[in-house]
Amino acid sequence: ARAAAFVEATDLRYGFSSKEIAELGGSERARVAELYENDFDWSGRGPIEVEPAAEERLVIELYDDKAPLAVENFKALCTGEKGVSKNCGVAYHYKGVRFHRVVKGFMMQGGDFAMQNGSGGESIWAKKFKDEKDGLKLKHDARGVLSMGNTGKNSNGSQFFITFAPCKALDGKHVVFGKVIEGFGVLDAIEALAAASGGVTEEPTAPVVVADCGVL
Repeated sequence: ARAAAFVEATDLRYGFSSKEIAELGGSERARVAELYENDFDWSGRGPIEVEPAAEERLVIELYDDKAPLAVENFKALCTGEKGVSKNCGVAYHYKGVRFHRVVKGFMMQGGDFAMQNGSGGESIWAKKFKDEKDGLKLKHDARGVLSMGNTGKNSNGSQFFITFAPCKALDGKHVVFGKVIEGFGVLDAIEALAAASGGVTEEPTAPVVVADCGVL
């Protein structure tokens, strides 16, 4: 919707052939994202999606019995039921949050609702929470494993990652608390946006954003 509004409002400025994004030619559509990112008036309004994916939903099974704290935290951040953080003034909600790190053959990481870049975020208890032993025992042994991001022992907040492949080196260091059960095509599409290895950033080549989320 934001991409369509941008085209409608700036068609004269950028010489688009139509106010309707669906009527633009392929080369014009390819320019929209770059023009948006460099536009002073629009770039701060949030990410856009010029070509919506046909499949966009991930369904995740959560391990309440193995990592109840991680699951409670994740579910509340999916629903937004905890309101606004008193620490950062941002809603405890994954909706609208970017996956700031996408590494081919490794994982995609997101959940930083506060800063959107991997430097922030907090748990629903407004502090770090401890590692859960049963979650630490679970393995990063497949594509689609859901695990807590951390900065060391007992430093869980809001950030999480989903594996693209088995990651044995992470076993025992991160709390596993779920797995993807539907939407592997979405993982494929996101992994394809990984930046080239050896670069200065691990941000995806196009914005990957949680459009909506909740509990089934």
